[in-house]
Amino acid sequence: MGGFLPPAERRSSALLGLYVALSLLLLLIGDRLPQSGPRGVGAWIFAPFDRVVLSLDRAAAAWRDNRELHQRIAELEIENARLRLQGIENDQLREQLGLRTYRNYALKPVEVLALSGEPVPSAATLSAGAHQGVHEGDVVVTRDGLLGRIGESYPGLSRAVLLTDLNSAVACEVESTGVLGVLRFTSTPYPRLVLTGVPLSDTVRVGERVVTSGLSRRYPRAIPVGQVRRVGPDPTGLVQDIEIEPAARVSRIRHAFVIPHPAPAEDHP
Repeated sequence: MGGFLPPAERRSSALLGLYVALSLLLLLIGDRLPQSGPRGVGAWIFAPFDRVVLSLDRAAAAWRDNRELHQRIAELEIENARLRLQGIENDQLREQLGLRTYRNYALKPVEVLALSGEPVPSAATLSAGAHQGVHEGDVVVTRDGLLGRIGESYPGLSRAVLLTDLNSAVACEVESTGVLGVLRFTSTPYPRLVLTGVPLSDTVRVGERVVTSGLSRRYPRAIPVGQVRRVGPDPTGLVQDIEIEPAARVSRIRHAFVIPHPAPAEDHP
């Protein structure tokens, strides 16, 4: 039959037979052949292509991130300009009404050296004391919100009483509605922060932000405290039981800031 086939087809049949023979041979002895050598050669050949593809992928990702960051910066600049304008207008109105204007607070950075209290930490040892200008009554915050206040100050250290202390009480308000209450920590039926003293007639919704009200001399106004997690009547049925998700996570703090307590002449009347 081979003599009746054209030369091209005879060559194709020979190559096909060779491929079949090589395939059968590899199936039989392929597992016995050394594989590290061919793999190394393949890796050496394709390594430049892999690096090019990886560089292109990283460049594309960096371009996308850069575009998103530029957009975010523009949005924040516009928002910052709007807030500055509103702040100026607010100060002017408060001055015309004879009200105190809000002041900028100097933040003193401190390190949290230790936490104490069981099962929930209720106090923190800070790395600054009286020699660093930290005094009893100063407010302690994180970048997220209120942490507590300085209860004791020593020459080089201080002890902060956290919001999770059973004797802690903070005058607060719901940011969007102005509903007033007192933030306390309770261990029943489980450890939690509760906004107490809110009548049943006041409307408080889950997700609303809670901030300091400034009605107490201990804490300045408008410091974030947390967010409403659950709302319901308390066991007496006379007031609401409002559970608060704290803004500052006590179990995760490593660094904090101290806000100096205002001098008596600067206190609220």
